[in-house]
Amino acid sequence: MKCSSPVFANLPAHGGWLLFPVALFLACFLSSAIIPPFQSPDEFDHVKRAYLLTQGRIVLDSPEGNSSGGMIDTGLLAYMRSYGNVPFHPDRKLSADEIDEAKSIQWAGTREFSPAPGTGYYFPLIYAPQATGLIIGEMLGVSVEQSYRLARFFVLVFASLIIAVAFLIHRPPPLVAALLVIPMSLFQFSSASLDGLSTALSILAISVFMRIAMDKKQAGLWLLHVLTGSVILVVGCRVHLLPLILLIFGTFFFTKSSKSLIAGGVASILVVLWLAVAFKSTVDNRFAAGLPVSRILFHYLANPSSFVRVLIATLSSADLARFYAQSFFGILGWLDARFPDDIYTWLYALFFLVAIFSTSFRNIEAEWLVRLLLVICAFCSILLIFLALLVTWNAHPASVIQGVQGRYFIVPALLIAYALDCSSGSDSPSLAGPALLAAFFLFSLFNTGNLLLDRYYLFAEQPQMAKLEMRATPPLTRDVSIKLTMHRQQNEKPSSLKRIAVMFGTHMRKNSGSAELRLTTKEGDGLAVSFDLSDLADNQYRWFDLDDRPYVAGEVLFSTGGGISIWEVHDDKGPVSSCLIYEFSNGSKRYTKACPRP
Repeated sequence: MKCSSPVFANLPAHGGWLLFPVALFLACFLSSAIIPPFQSPDEFDHVKRAYLLTQGRIVLDSPEGNSSGGMIDTGLLAYMRSYGNVPFHPDRKLSADEIDEAKSIQWAGTREFSPAPGTGYYFPLIYAPQATGLIIGEMLGVSVEQSYRLARFFVLVFASLIIAVAFLIHRPPPLVAALLVIPMSLFQFSSASLDGLSTALSILAISVFMRIAMDKKQAGLWLLHVLTGSVILVVGCRVHLLPLILLIFGTFFFTKSSKSLIAGGVASILVVLWLAVAFKSTVDNRFAAGLPVSRILFHYLANPSSFVRVLIATLSSADLARFYAQSFFGILGWLDARFPDDIYTWLYALFFLVAIFSTSFRNIEAEWLVRLLLVICAFCSILLIFLALLVTWNAHPASVIQGVQGRYFIVPALLIAYALDCSSGSDSPSLAGPALLAAFFLFSLFNTGNLLLDRYYLFAEQPQMAKLEMRATPPLTRDVSIKLTMHRQQNEKPSSLKRIAVMFGTHMRKNSGSAELRLTTKEGDGLAVSFDLSDLADNQYRWFDLDDRPYVAGEVLFSTGGGISIWEVHDDKGPVSSCLIYEFSNGSKRYTKACPRP
């Protein structure tokens, strides 16, 4: 059966672009293996919001005196704390021990309130991919780390599939693909935040609009449905993209169907209703502008010249302009991972070349309305970015607008990229654009990988290696006990212990009698556990169940038998550590460095 839809009639011309989403998926999948968890801005709160969606929470709770949030699994919160000291500290690197400890954290099954106010304004359905990964991981009983990785994976899969569908519906200019492979896009697509999926849905909406504009009255009604749904999802989580609703109304100029106006009206009503609910129910105590947001907004709406003056002052700042450009292409992490200046120069130059070969004015007379609508949407979106940050993130009155990041302009840039080349794909595209795109992709990916390794794992200087040696303590006797020397971090920041394992040496014999393990907290509270020496295996760990208290010291004492030792690691600089495995109440584990693992 032959399909008469113009969309599918152009599949052969667009099919080659299916290779791009595959390449993007592979590049981001590999980048995801390098990027530590929660290194995208506000990713902690995004994952909390996704978890709350798994619990059926649509609107956040707002306890008195707290910012809005919800009840989060304590294992997930412990996993977040494992990486909480990395953002904003460019010199902070991750060790293998820290990563291993975080990987061992399990779902706890107990919940406590945690704020996530920045996500209260986002319609939660867009978190469905992240929520899918988290709920599958929790149901399978895998670690929080593996569940988080599943969340990242599902976001990347959904985003890649959406982009593939969008490219089938309308062939993109090379500049659109270039915007998807700048370092910032690669980084965000590799995370569990919203940027990857919201960008993909924006591309789908623009592609569908372009297809309707090309097919006019022949456009299938399902295209209007897809456009409306994708715009509602995007605008529901990105208020500055509110002008995308104009694309729904704009299809009326090409289809002459009242259904376009109805769809635009429905989208507008639903978005306004959601924003009204979100703004009414969300409490954000992170920043106080001095006046309610509504009053500040009314001031600038009533006095547009005031907004224009602040905007001009902001755009006139050379430092801010430089920051916008660099953070558009990529200041990664929590704005704590910059490229060298020469890398930015090459990124600008290659991107400019791709833009030149992506621009076409061949059909400008027939396509002027399409291009104009796209440019209007982009311009209005940019204005909304500055206005939204001005009224929510700046003390009133402000002289310049702080808080704007370059990555906020990626979707407006996509609108402009489509406006520069509205070709329907009937003409054979030049090979220069795709060739430059490939070069830009490789350059961006290579330097992004280098920066990520340098930021999170590589030290500026080779750390001085300590000489570590394992030794057994003198055997336990009636007069000589064996002291347990615990990990420095457990002494400085005690954590509740569920179990502890001690590596014993029996000197290749079966010992008789019993001994006692005594543990103490900083407050002096103690626990005594008796154990049978005949149960010990030579050079093996023996687990002891504890009572979830933060013990910081211990010793093994003679009861009715002795002759056993405990293995220790001796540092040539002085410190001695007993070979212990700590299993904390949150499910994580910590191992003594240089001791064997079971």
